Amino acid sequence: MFNQFAALLADALAMLLLARCLLQYGRLNYMHPLAQFCCRSSDWLVKPLRRLLPPLGGLDSACILAAWLLYLLLSFINLPSGMFGWPIAAADVLLAALALTRSAAYVLLGGLLWRMVLSLSQTYSPLVAVLNRVYEPLCRPFAFLRIGRWDFSGSLLALLLWGWIGWGLPAIIMHLNFLLLP
Repeated sequence: MFNQFAALLADALAMLLLARCLLQYGRLNYMHPLAQFCCRSSDWLVKPLRRLLPPLGGLDSACILAAWLLYLLLSFINLPSGMFGWPIAAADVLLAALALTRSAAYVLLGGLLWRMVLSLSQTYSPLVAVLNRVYEPLCRPFAFLRIGRWDFSGSLLALLLWGWIGWGLPAIIMHLNFLLLP
């Protein structure tokens, strides 16, 4: 039960960190309530790491590193006693990176949903402009799905993210587990 609670807490915190990173990348005003919530609830983890790792290309790399370190810590906590070695440590590093991609896919999927809802109801919201800045480069490869004023490019991106979460990632983790069997 403790392991499940710790995994749920790590997922929530990692998604919060990744949302913070995306909102900063989209240049959401710090005075916006969502930006303040993300920053205030994760500053305790991001500020020490920011001294070590500067932002890279507009992305707050300290947020990404903090989320990855959370998953890495969680995987080392969940190790059975006596099961430690270089192959296990390498697998834990890889599993933490895969868990980070799962959280990133959930954050991107949630942002796409917000973008869709806000574009219908609050077209002049500052959050819509930020979400458009974040998702426009991601939806550009699917621009062929724009028909007149209707834009279905986000729908294909959402399907790809859902496929990664539902099929791609579990298949990779299953193969990795088979490789670790003695």
